[in-house]
Amino acid sequence: MKLRTMTIRRTLYALAALLSLLALPGLAAVELKAIRVAHGPKIDGLLSDPVWSEAVPFSAFRMVEPQPDREPSEKTEIRILFDEANLYIGVFCSDSEPGRISANSLAHDAGSSSVMGYGSYGHMPQSSSEDVIRVLLDPFQNKRTAYIFSVNPRGAPSEGLITDGQSSLNWDGIWEVRARILDNGWSAEMEIPFKTISFNPGLDTWGINVERAIARKVEVIRLSGTGRDSNFYNPMEAAALRGIQGVKQGLGITVRPYGLGSLDKVQAVPGPAQSKLNGGVDVYKNFTPNLVGVLSANMDFAETEVDERRINLTRFPLFYPEKRMFFLEGSETFNFSSSVSFQPFISRSIGLFEGRQIPVLFGSKLYGKINGTNLSILDAQTGNSGDLTGRNFLAARMTQNIFSESKVGWIFTNGSSTGARNSLLGVDFQYSTSKFNGNKNLMLAAWGAYNWNDEPGRHHGFGFRAGYPNDLWSIQSTYAWYGEGLDPGLGYMMRQAMQTGFLMVSYQPRPTGGFLAEFVRQFFFSASGDYYWDLHGNLETSRVSATPLSFRTHHGEQFGFSAIANRDVLPADFTIVDGIVLPPGSYSFTNYRFDLSSATHRSLGLQASYTFGRFYSGHYNETTAGISFKLKGYATFSINTDLVRGRLPQGNFKEDVYQLKADFYISPDLGLMNYIQYDNISHQLGWSARVRWRVSPGNDIYLVYNQNWEKRWDPTSRLYPLEQRGVLKISLSIRP
Repeated sequence: MKLRTMTIRRTLYALAALLSLLALPGLAAVELKAIRVAHGPKIDGLLSDPVWSEAVPFSAFRMVEPQPDREPSEKTEIRILFDEANLYIGVFCSDSEPGRISANSLAHDAGSSSVMGYGSYGHMPQSSSEDVIRVLLDPFQNKRTAYIFSVNPRGAPSEGLITDGQSSLNWDGIWEVRARILDNGWSAEMEIPFKTISFNPGLDTWGINVERAIARKVEVIRLSGTGRDSNFYNPMEAAALRGIQGVKQGLGITVRPYGLGSLDKVQAVPGPAQSKLNGGVDVYKNFTPNLVGVLSANMDFAETEVDERRINLTRFPLFYPEKRMFFLEGSETFNFSSSVSFQPFISRSIGLFEGRQIPVLFGSKLYGKINGTNLSILDAQTGNSGDLTGRNFLAARMTQNIFSESKVGWIFTNGSSTGARNSLLGVDFQYSTSKFNGNKNLMLAAWGAYNWNDEPGRHHGFGFRAGYPNDLWSIQSTYAWYGEGLDPGLGYMMRQAMQTGFLMVSYQPRPTGGFLAEFVRQFFFSASGDYYWDLHGNLETSRVSATPLSFRTHHGEQFGFSAIANRDVLPADFTIVDGIVLPPGSYSFTNYRFDLSSATHRSLGLQASYTFGRFYSGHYNETTAGISFKLKGYATFSINTDLVRGRLPQGNFKEDVYQLKADFYISPDLGLMNYIQYDNISHQLGWSARVRWRVSPGNDIYLVYNQNWEKRWDPTSRLYPLEQRGVLKISLSIRP
């Protein structure tokens, strides 16, 4: 027994030493110098201000895609200045064919996805929708979190946060950027106030990385981290930016009041439209350079885009993303290590119930970092709405950084949208490294949760995840166990009383010679299995998929074919659509799918997919198609359809969704966005129009109009108005 104990102890010590070695941070091989000036340049996108001559230019960028660490096809030069109040970044992007520069948007946060991004499920190379410059800033040099600022050649800005190697646009910082297309390329100037970003004033070295995408060539150029498996959104890959010191952070207080006037008309209610004046305020306070508190009174989300309509032919609810800015800010910390089928906390459970909005009277948040501890606490109080009384909701999440890229943490939630008793506590561990076996990415995770509610059965759940997200080979796997009584009141759960397992293996070679190399940039072959068992081990659902052919061309076009073998055991009657009910039993069926899309950087874009085959007791086919036209950023039109046709012994059905977007911009600061949707499930036509005018950074005026109609037959088909709403909203930012 003593020998066995010593052997186990030595094994644990060896494992800990191995993990520590794998997690050793890399050394930044590139350094940039920020030069202090008395006054910054005029921000017009031209780099012609004489003060730029004082900066130290850097142009030794390297290619990442298609040939890692090679000389880029075009030159890129960056200069960095700062004064007492702002950081200035100037970039010149040389281009031998300036007439082919891709700049298709003037919208905020549009076209900002990275060409080489890593999501929760692995390495996903993508083609960029336009030319773009991205700047990553890690002011604390903690190698884990960072800011991201982006701009395209027409000056369309994006900004966000980086956490755990993933980017998020869930942050709207106050900054200024301009860009110009020139006769020899394009240039951009960024002005980032030190009041906008958190930083350690005693630290004169920040982390920085810069990435340029040349869309028509599907080429990526980068300052640092130029390996094929490198992730731009991993601050571990960043270079060093030296020289920033003696600058002002301000008082760390931002007050954001708003006022609005609205007109509402419900056709079923007689009388004139109802007018209303309203207002509220958000107060932000930086308690430390990296810990923010927020108090919000009388929240309003009138400017938020409406949800897209989707077709759901499953027995389980769909997941919709959060779009309300108050709940998005600081939400990255709430990311839990479970799989997509179970999330302990989603903020859409607050202020939304069965598709209708519930007033949020006030809310408070505390989020940020304290040394190596990440913290996010959210509390919100809703008001009365119809038969629902006001409720209080609480969510808290804390993680502790360990090793160089890993973490351990817990999450707690209390409350539910129905008012039923519901509290949940979860713990998780995630080991991540970008240095596995030298330069590969590896992720291992485990989690557990317990739920206090009035549901019968076992109230706990647990699971494991592993990922090897790399360019040539990508492997993803999960296992989870959910008890009968596990039902998070503020979370999302696809299926209760279930075990689930998932494995996906992808092989993604790049041809290096012959005919294929002239046409194909990369192949994407994959096989996966997704299984659901009940808690006794009986299989209920399986989905086995194979993709024997999928590739992307050198210009960004993509094609794919896959086959999916399904098995579903229905425990009870399943109503697919009204009037068509499948009886209980075991069903096995196979689908086939073709996908085709043009390069996203083109002015005229096409996307299409066709799925066909058996479906439960019969057959079905689904056609999705989309066409978009982009007029140099000033106008964008897109039409998308999703058409489903089912033929079953129990009856035939069809479900259709149509979507039209028409956006018009005068500049990145002023635009009109239109979103029209119709589906034959609700038989409702919806139109949402929004005007956004950014008067100055942080100060916006919104004009919003929404109207819905219902299609009826009496005796002919007509559209009857249901409701209308118009809103004028003014939002300000005050920073003493």
